[in-house]
Amino acid sequence: HALANYIQKLNIFKIYLVQKNSVWNAFVMGIHSNEKVPPLGSTEALHEDGPANAEKARIWKTDLERHFEEVRIVETENLSESELHNSSTETSYKIVKLVTMVVVFLVLLSATVVSKGATFLMVSQLSKTRSPMPYCTSSIPYAYANLTGPVDARNSEQEKVAWLWGLFFSFLAPELLILLQSLWNVLTRAKKKKESEGDNKKKKESEGDKKTGNAEEIKEENNLLRVDFFFISLSEVAHAAGTAILFFIAFPEMDSISGIMATTALCWFPGCLLILKQIKAKNWKRAPLTVISTLLLLTTIAWPLVWGHANKADNKIWALPVGLFLTSLGWWEGFVGEGTDYLFQLKMKLMDHEKNSDINLGVAPLKICVFLVIFMFGGYLHLNSPYELFTLFLDSFSTLDYFVSPALPGTSETPIYHITTFLENGEILWKGPTMVIIVQIVSTWVAYIFGKFACKGKIQKLCYALPLSVLATPVSVLSLLLLCHNRKSDACFYTSFPPHVFFLCPEEVWKFDWKWLGIIWIVSQILITLHIWFPKNKKLEKTDHIFGADLYSGLLIDQSLMLNRRSDEEKNTKMESQEEDKPGKIRIKGCATLWHETSEEMTVMLQSTFRMDDWTKKMKETPGHRDYFDWELHVFFDDAMATKSNGKVIVNDFVETLRKTIEDYGEKYYGPTKWSVDLEKFKTPYGGRMVWQLPGGTSINVHLKNKKKIRHKKRWSQIMYIYYFLVYMLKNDGLTEEEIEDRKKNTFLLALDGDVDFQPDAITKVVDLMKVNPKVGAACGRIHPTGTGPMQWYQKFEYAIGHWLQKATEHMLGCVLCSPGCFSLFRAEALMSHNVMHTYTTMASEPKHLVQYDQGEDRWLCTLMLKQGWRVEYCAASDSFTQCPEGFKEFFNQRRRWMPSTMLNIVDLISDSKTVIKNNPDISKGYMFYQSFMMFGTVFGPGSIFLMLIGAFSTAFGISNDTALIINAVLAGGFVVACCVLKGPEQVRLAELLTVVYAIIMIAVYIGIILQIIQDGPESLTALSFFVTFGSFLFAAIIHPMEFSCLFCMPIYMATIPSMYMLLMIYAIFNINDVSWGTREGPKSAEDKVKEEEEKQNRVPDGVLGFVQSQLDSTLNGLSCCMCCGNGDKSEEKMKNIEISLNQIKIHLNIDGAEQIDEGTTEEITNVETDNPTNLSDMPKKIDEGTIEKSIETDNPNDSAKPNKTSGINFFKHGANKLMATKSLDMFLKTEKGKVIENWGEIDDKKEKDFWVKLIEQYLLPETFNDEKRKKEVQGLLELKNSAAGGFVLINVMWISAFYMLQAHTNELGIIWPLGGKLTSISFDTNDQYSNQIILDYVYLQVDVLGMLFAVGFIGLMLLQFITMIIHRLLTLEHIVSSTDLRKPTDQDCKSEKKKLENIGSNLVNRGQHTSDV
Repeated sequence: HALANYIQKLNIFKIYLVQKNSVWNAFVMGIHSNEKVPPLGSTEALHEDGPANAEKARIWKTDLERHFEEVRIVETENLSESELHNSSTETSYKIVKLVTMVVVFLVLLSATVVSKGATFLMVSQLSKTRSPMPYCTSSIPYAYANLTGPVDARNSEQEKVAWLWGLFFSFLAPELLILLQSLWNVLTRAKKKKESEGDNKKKKESEGDKKTGNAEEIKEENNLLRVDFFFISLSEVAHAAGTAILFFIAFPEMDSISGIMATTALCWFPGCLLILKQIKAKNWKRAPLTVISTLLLLTTIAWPLVWGHANKADNKIWALPVGLFLTSLGWWEGFVGEGTDYLFQLKMKLMDHEKNSDINLGVAPLKICVFLVIFMFGGYLHLNSPYELFTLFLDSFSTLDYFVSPALPGTSETPIYHITTFLENGEILWKGPTMVIIVQIVSTWVAYIFGKFACKGKIQKLCYALPLSVLATPVSVLSLLLLCHNRKSDACFYTSFPPHVFFLCPEEVWKFDWKWLGIIWIVSQILITLHIWFPKNKKLEKTDHIFGADLYSGLLIDQSLMLNRRSDEEKNTKMESQEEDKPGKIRIKGCATLWHETSEEMTVMLQSTFRMDDWTKKMKETPGHRDYFDWELHVFFDDAMATKSNGKVIVNDFVETLRKTIEDYGEKYYGPTKWSVDLEKFKTPYGGRMVWQLPGGTSINVHLKNKKKIRHKKRWSQIMYIYYFLVYMLKNDGLTEEEIEDRKKNTFLLALDGDVDFQPDAITKVVDLMKVNPKVGAACGRIHPTGTGPMQWYQKFEYAIGHWLQKATEHMLGCVLCSPGCFSLFRAEALMSHNVMHTYTTMASEPKHLVQYDQGEDRWLCTLMLKQGWRVEYCAASDSFTQCPEGFKEFFNQRRRWMPSTMLNIVDLISDSKTVIKNNPDISKGYMFYQSFMMFGTVFGPGSIFLMLIGAFSTAFGISNDTALIINAVLAGGFVVACCVLKGPEQVRLAELLTVVYAIIMIAVYIGIILQIIQDGPESLTALSFFVTFGSFLFAAIIHPMEFSCLFCMPIYMATIPSMYMLLMIYAIFNINDVSWGTREGPKSAEDKVKEEEEKQNRVPDGVLGFVQSQLDSTLNGLSCCMCCGNGDKSEEKMKNIEISLNQIKIHLNIDGAEQIDEGTTEEITNVETDNPTNLSDMPKKIDEGTIEKSIETDNPNDSAKPNKTSGINFFKHGANKLMATKSLDMFLKTEKGKVIENWGEIDDKKEKDFWVKLIEQYLLPETFNDEKRKKEVQGLLELKNSAAGGFVLINVMWISAFYMLQAHTNELGIIWPLGGKLTSISFDTNDQYSNQIILDYVYLQVDVLGMLFAVGFIGLMLLQFITMIIHRLLTLEHIVSSTDLRKPTDQDCKSEKKKLENIGSNLVNRGQHTSDV
């Protein structure tokens, strides 16, 4: 900073001297030569113009300018955190996508092949006409060792029962999942509320009545009718019946190869519907192919005749064509077009998940019943009664029952041996039919999951269409042919199969015969399902919009995935155009709130803003881009005005800093040629507005709030912009009611902090969640804290595990409770719903409302949205960066504000849980129990940490528990007392001191924990808790590879656990009455200081804590201050001295307004000596040149005769500040005039003025305080503090006492922990000489009941968060894959990039020319 300040002053000095050539020569000669020259400013120096001196001056001037240029070039801009993150993730995401595509392709293909193989392995065991298969003689039991020759085997009717049940369970698994899912959706569905106010308004107008009638008609059309339910039931029942006929009648009498090929002939009904659809659409290119493909499928009628005649099974030749046709009736939704009006309308109705749930709740039981009936009465087993399917159920699974006989052709009498092998325990799972059934069900489910992942992840062509349509059947057939060939050549080739179980292989394995028909069916299937090669769904599309049915067919997985896939033509999948009136166009209003941000923090936000401007311009040049949205930024500036001594209202220094930062960084970012932006300034009813139109077409609108005209603080700024965008703009754009509703659904507000850093991709990923689910009211991304120092390291890991575990769990189990205001997207429709924005404008009437409403406004807004049924989600793929507190005091004050607000909002949700569960379908009783458990842990956390420290002290230092209790009681109790008697700053200093003490102690504590684990064993409660906690952290970091570096900050986090989970909680509760912001606090006005002093004098302590404070304050305050602060805090005195000095400088420089009254801000004009370069352009009145020259002459009179290098430098040091003030009197006066609000222009739109006036009158009038109201508020906050702190201390002391007493009497009151027993002795039974009994004595740990319950609950919570984190991570992977583009740059992209580089080069040249001109 010192170097930058020096260079800047030198630049200004150089400009002045260039204008004064004689002075420049004198200065250069004084610095760079040892020759004696006349004093600067003298007549001799001004008129001396010799050739030698002129040449020297020119040389040194050129040399100095070159050095200036070198310095300017070296000062390059550092990449922001988001740019660094984006540069590292761009390539990584492409690698991740490639690896994911390979894995999905292989897993989907393998799972499909395994599923088909397991299915037909079960089918092969049901054949009645199957000839005995060769039996491996090495597997013959010892009792039948006389069977030495070739042996054949066939299974018994009892064993066939197990394989029949296996097929039934394979069909039942997905149907049961559908039934349970639908039942859950119906039971937990929220009751919709009618918008009575909107209906009443519409009834008042005739047009409204018509629209209401039309809306009711549309609603009735969208409702399911009885005929709809009848048709769906009929098609689904036919599908179930056809599937049962195929797998219980047709396929068992076919060899496995022919059966697999026959499954490709299931496109009868879909093919007919596709023909109608293509004819209606006049798609004459594809229609002939579809007709030919459908006709080729008719060969499935002729082939069974030949097959039945050849296999002498004429009585079952009907089963194959009938089964194929009935099964195909279930797959119609993906092939219905507008040509079939009724079916098309029905399909559109079924895209609603709730309607699907209603249908499935009735249809799924029907399908199961139909399948079960054919399963029982199909007549394919030689059983005495169908009921034997149930009586033989257990025996069929617990035994291997089959017959073997010698393979002696030509022998009239062949002995048959009945072999029964009983399976015990694990053998039932691994050796019997159970294993095949599990493999079939799991592989089918895996194929469905990965297929759905491929569709949602936009990798459908290579990872879905290719393996299912082209490869699945050929690979299955070839694999079975190879298996059959090896099995026929050697009966003992495969030992993994039971010796009597194998596929039904053809007589001649490699004989082609009728297999060419299978090739025809495969080609027909590819042509009819050609739509899966051209997906049109959006990213992360809902399952209802991807598949016609919710789940899949358990026995025909590849066909169900292909034929059940929607063709997507029913949706308007074309990307939104750039027309303003286009329905569905996404509009995002960036809403940043500023207060006392520094120039550096503002620059970070401006980087993001200018990147958005470039991105928006690029999107406009790419019509139809899927991620395009309309963007503009609005900045709402709190406390932006100051009042001068003459009564004029001007903008304060923070606004000037913003203006100067925008202009300086804008020129730096865009270049001097592009940055020719004019600033527009307007007076408004709330203060003022400044508008910049950026080169890319977007704008920056800065709304300057005067707290004397409008209520200040962040919540009221949010209310201000929400009503401005969603009421004024919607109602005054000339939109119809339908257009307004569309705007509400597709307009989003992006809440930003003034120091947030993000990339455009971060917004598009959050928007993706909004597009997929219209019930999402808010969404947030991954927030990364930036900064330096130990506090940033702590927050880096804290934020990491908070997002990895807690937010991911909230997202999966229910809804995220808080979408942080630094970077969150809110849906306009959700904000304007009943009881959200209206309640959000409520003034705090109770003390707890001051904490809940204003200390955590973003959390309270989300609480209101959750109560009204809106969903809040977390998008881990969206990254943003924000400045975090780097100092201990700032961090503690921030959390002092956050923690009570968080607790009050969660308590609000839990106390109103019935209403929340009723209104919000995503929140269940289980989720509310989870939040209650988390709240319990938060409240009792300090006591639990205290108990942990007692045990750790005892183990680490070898002291008794009583001594450890006393030591910790002194430390923690002392801080509690300090929070009662000391002021906030002293409390923080003491907490900082204790944090260091605890951090040192925690090293020994963790060593003590390790020693205790070694002593108690790895299965003890302590060990399990330790392993689960650290294991979760480690695994979470591994599956978040881009954030793995956060793990290196874990030591800081672990060392400060006592401070952050005990001391911080105590500090927050005992300072709950402090409702100040805590961070970026500016200087208080004189009025506020007077009121604060009056409050301190009139404050009467209340309650028990107040009594303690009044008694101990006088005795302990001074002592504590000495211990915590040394000789006392002189920062206030130093600040006063600095203010006095600055004011004296202003008076000395004759600056107007040196005695201005500043409304909570810094002085109007910063000191010319400041290191902040943003105010250099607004220097005071210029000083007369003669005065400057005079000051130069008299600057160092003793050395005036020696104009050497030292004299020149001294001249610079003493004269630079005054020379900086001479930039331009006119410019300064113009700037001063521009800062006065009265000189700004008026808003042209009268409607907007009226809107602001009414809004301010209704909601945003500045709050007026009289003495009585202020005292009442202060008194209420003190009572809240006393009650909260008293209750908090009481319950934690009771918790500690109960735990400690139970632990002290563990031997009498404890219970035995069943794991981790220690072997103490080994003995033998000597009473009986024939006994071989060995006696092992184990000793088990005894734990107290409360400790065990708490530890088990903690372990269960960590495991729950661990599982939900993995699931959420898979969803994030899906999002990343769908958003990452692997395409190589096209020629157009290369031309665009080339043009961009040329523009950059041109800007650099122009900038150099501009510098040369200056």
